[in-house]
Amino acid sequence: MKTILTMSSLFILSGCQTIAPTMKNSISFAIKGQNKSYIYKNTWPECANFKIKSSLKYNDLSDSCKVSPEGYVPEQIIIEYAPWLTYQEQVKVGLANTRTFFHLDELSRDKWPSNEVLNTYANNIERKKMATIDKLPPSAWKQIVLTPPKEVEKYKYQVPEGKGNRSRGKEIHYLISLNPDGSYDIKTKLYWVSKYQEFWN
Repeated sequence: MKTILTMSSLFILSGCQTIAPTMKNSISFAIKGQNKSYIYKNTWPECANFKIKSSLKYNDLSDSCKVSPEGYVPEQIIIEYAPWLTYQEQVKVGLANTRTFFHLDELSRDKWPSNEVLNTYANNIERKKMATIDKLPPSAWKQIVLTPPKEVEKYKYQVPEGKGNRSRGKEIHYLISLNPDGSYDIKTKLYWVSKYQEFWN
């Protein structure tokens, strides 16, 4: 009887270990700066939550990324960042976007400037902004390297809390806190993959 129970226990344990690793893994990350704004070099993988042209050198569109496609685990994610102007500070130095500069929210649609005028302004501001960022000294830039395969191994036999869709798998989420002294802290959390990630922050 003891032998049968032991074999059954091994079978159950073995079953857990063969089922859990086959679940698909997805990767996401979110960056939080303490009372500061940051600019990022365009070195991130493709992100499902926003789109950025590969030709752009910098990313000022988002502080978070849901790596695309779902289930893709990159070998490395390189995050290069530097302190940057808040939007209010950008407005003060002449880098306001079209909506602010032309007061579009205060005008009815028929009173807006032409698309040609809006696009020309937006392109000029984008070039001016990129040129300003280019002038940041090399010492302003810092780098974080994430290695998702290590986290996949770490969570290999763990299942997220609550109910989830096993066919979509697990979401390994990095929470990156940038500290005023230039250091940073990284935590990871495990979620079920869902269309909208509710708990990134």
